[in-house]
Parts: sequence; structure tokens; C-alpha cells
Amino acid sequence: MSKQQRYEGVSGAMKRKSSDEMTHSAVRLPRDLLERLKRAGGERGMGEEIRRRLEASFEAEKTPSNPKTRELLEAISSFAEETNAYYGSWSEDAFAFRVLKACVDMLLTSLEPKGDAVPKPTRLGEMLFDPDHSVDEISRVFVSGWKRDQAKRNRPRGL
Repeated sequence: MSKQQRYEGVSGAMKRKSSDEMTHSAVRLPRDLLERLKRAGGERGMGEEIRRRLEASFEAEKTPSNPKTRELLEAISSFAEETNAYYGSWSEDAFAFRVLKACVDMLLTSLEPKGDAVPKPTRLGEMLFDPDHSVDEISRVFVSGWKRDQAKRNRPRGL
């Protein structure tokens, strides 16, 4: 590919992205960081990798307002790190996954409130689910919604 073809390809991509209200910026980076970003970006490209990482960092700043939820997330993160240290990545190894799942299940069991599991929906819960919905049905809706949102966040821009 000639230099001109690469330029036209880049400028064409920039035209498409400018319609998404994208703007060009310049950032000075240490060489080793630049190389790591290029490698991590792979086929998506370094710019997309930078955008993805910046968006993830802003998303990570959104901590739950409920202190018990923050504590739960911190515990799960801690279990994931411990599992990774001893057995490898929970997302790539079946045994490591089972260890992490057992930790989370054990913790949730220890934190489960006393009493019968009777739905006491908020107004939003009343609007979305009728009283006959099971815990499994409601959970499926929540998980599929999260997966759909996650897929949107991970989709390259412009697609």
C-alpha cells in the first residue's frame, strides 16, 4: 500500500468518525507506552485502543453509592486476583473459574439476609415484572441486558 493510499484510508476513516463528533488530538507518550498501545490495539488500531482504555477508566470511576455493593465488588475483585495468582485466569481456565465462582457463592451465602425471599419491588420493578416472575426469570433479564450493554461498549466505533 502506498503512502497516498494509507493517507486516503486514514482521512476517509477520519471523515466517517468526524460525523460521530470525533476530534483529533495530539498526546505526547513515552516510546514504550506507545509501542504497548500499538501491540494491544492490534487490528483495531492504536487510536481505538486508547479510546477503549480511556472509556474503561472513566467507567471504573463510577463506584456504586451503596457501601455494601462496593464491598461486594471489592471482594469479588480480590477473589479474582487471588484465583489468578494461584490458578491462572478465571476467564480462560475452567478450574480457576470454578474456584472464583465458589468464592462468590460462599460470600453471597454468608451475606444473605434472613427471612423469606418475597418480592418487594420498587415502582420500576412493578412496571417491568409481574409478581409471578421467578428469581431466575428476573436474573435472566438482568444478565442478558448487561451482556447486551457490554457488547455495545466493546463494539468498535462506526459499526
